[in-house]
Amino acid sequence: MPEQTGVLRLLNPLNIRFSQPRVAPHFRDGHLLEETAGEIRSVQVEDEPAFEVAKDAADGKPPYDVVILPPFPAIRVISWMPKLRGADGEAERDSNGDQILGHRAWFALDNRRLWTLQTAAAKAWPKKCCAVVRCLEDVPGTTIKELRKFRTTTEGKQIELGARSGDTTSWNWLLAAPPGARVQEDSVEGLFSEDLWDALQWAPQAAAAASERDPEDFVPRTSSKQVGATQQAHGSVPSTAAKSNGGYSAFVPNASTKNPVVPTAGAGGFSVGEPSTCPEQGWQYIDPAGKIQGPFDRRKMRLWHEHGYFYPDLLMRSSNQDAFMPFNKLFPKPTEPFLGIVIRFRMQ
Repeated sequence: MPEQTGVLRLLNPLNIRFSQPRVAPHFRDGHLLEETAGEIRSVQVEDEPAFEVAKDAADGKPPYDVVILPPFPAIRVISWMPKLRGADGEAERDSNGDQILGHRAWFALDNRRLWTLQTAAAKAWPKKCCAVVRCLEDVPGTTIKELRKFRTTTEGKQIELGARSGDTTSWNWLLAAPPGARVQEDSVEGLFSEDLWDALQWAPQAAAAASERDPEDFVPRTSSKQVGATQQAHGSVPSTAAKSNGGYSAFVPNASTKNPVVPTAGAGGFSVGEPSTCPEQGWQYIDPAGKIQGPFDRRKMRLWHEHGYFYPDLLMRSSNQDAFMPFNKLFPKPTEPFLGIVIRFRMQ
C-alpha cells in the first residue's frame, strides 16, 4: 500500500482537472464509475472550526454548501503547470523548440475517482460542493509515478470515457449538470495547499472517511450536534470503513438510523458470544457519523473485506437481532471473515 503523504484540504471537484486523456468506465475491481457516483452522499460544513485554526491553511469559513462523501479515500491532487499537447498527444513547442506549459491548476492523480466526484458535484449544482483531497507537493525530481502519465490534451478540462482507445466518448462535468450550469472561471480557491481550507478543521467526519489515520485523530475538541450524539452513543467517533487500494475503496451509504442503540460490554444487553454460520443477508455496520449502514449481503461484505475496507474496531453485526460489536470480536483470529463462522452476540 502506498505511503499516504500530503495534507488533507477541501477543494471543489469541479475545479480539479484530469491528468490523463482517458479513463475506463469502471474501477479495477469491476465497480462502475456511474454506480459509484450514485453512492456519494453529503454532509454540512462545520459551523465553526472543530480543531485549532491551522496556520498553513486558508482563514475564515469555507465558501461551500456541502462536503461530499465518496465511497473511497481522498483523491490525490497536485498543483501543476502541464505541458500543452496537440490532439496527437505530442508536446507543443515554441519557436526555440522549448516545451510550452499551460496555466497552473489542480490536477488529480486518481482520474476515475475524480470522474465520480465531478459527477456528484455537477448534479448538485448550483450548490457549491467540496471534497476532501490529499494535496501533494510539487517537488523537482519527484518520484510520484503518476506524473509520467500527465498526457491530457485538453489541459484536463475534459476526458475520454471508454474501455478502449478509439471507442470512447468525450466527457466534462457540464454533461452531468442541470441545464444552465456553467463553468465559473473566477474560482475563490488558491493554487497551493496553504490557500485551501483545512479538512480536519472544517469537515472532521469527511476527513476521517478520507484518511487512514488513527480514528482518535479525528475526534474534535468542539463538535457539531451530530458528532456529539455519536460520541454519546459509542464513546468515540468510529473511523471510516474505507481503506485505500489501487482500484476502488468503499465507504457505503444508505444510512437508516442516526443514533442506534449499541449495548456495551458488561451492560447486560446481549448474550455471551456464540459461534454461528455466517448469515447470507442482514449485515450492518456503523459509519463515522453514527449511522447504521446496510443491510448488505455476505458476498458483498466478503468482497469489501478482501479489499481491506474494515478496520478491527468497526462496529458491526450480522443480524438485527444482535448487538453491534467490533469487527475483530465477530471474527477472532484465525477465523476467516464472511466465509464460515461468525461470533454472534444476540440482544436479550
